[in-house]
Amino acid sequence: MPQVSVREKIVDSALAEFHQRGFSACSVEDITRAAGVPKGSFYNHFASKEELAAETVRRYGPASGWRAEVADGLSPVQELRARFSVMADVLARNEFSRGCLFGNMGTEVADRSPAIRAEVETSLGAWSDRVAKLLRSAQTAGEIAADRDADVLGRFLVNAWEGAVTRTKVNKSGEAMDDFFAVVFDQLLR
Repeated sequence: MPQVSVREKIVDSALAEFHQRGFSACSVEDITRAAGVPKGSFYNHFASKEELAAETVRRYGPASGWRAEVADGLSPVQELRARFSVMADVLARNEFSRGCLFGNMGTEVADRSPAIRAEVETSLGAWSDRVAKLLRSAQTAGEIAADRDADVLGRFLVNAWEGAVTRTKVNKSGEAMDDFFAVVFDQLLR
């Protein structure tokens, strides 16, 4: 089994700590302790906690529930629903306490950190593009109206999702997720 580098241990621990506790609530010492590495080793790999946070945002998207395997043979709208469902299930398993790292970082530190803001914007943009691609496929398949702007609709769905995720953290229930699925899949994309 390959040995994990100190840098990777720090990034993995930071991602978990930031996602669970937030940027401001985590110190470099908390992160290195969770990684099981000396605090001094942090600065061998990162110039600042902000630089590390930007790296965790870059890493979060490819590891998120959105990229999980879903059943083969789904229509584009069914696949879109399945991908959002996987993420809703993750939220419920975590008792609606962690939210989405993109939204968490965006609301907590984007105003103070151009580097983190840029990473969150890039990540949300890439996710919106993937949603829009599925929507274009749904249009081609005749599942949704061809006259809708898939790019605008893709951004809207990601924005609506992030708002619903924030609401789940506030009320500690899946009600906002239920509303998201009802409006998006039972009304908007019918």
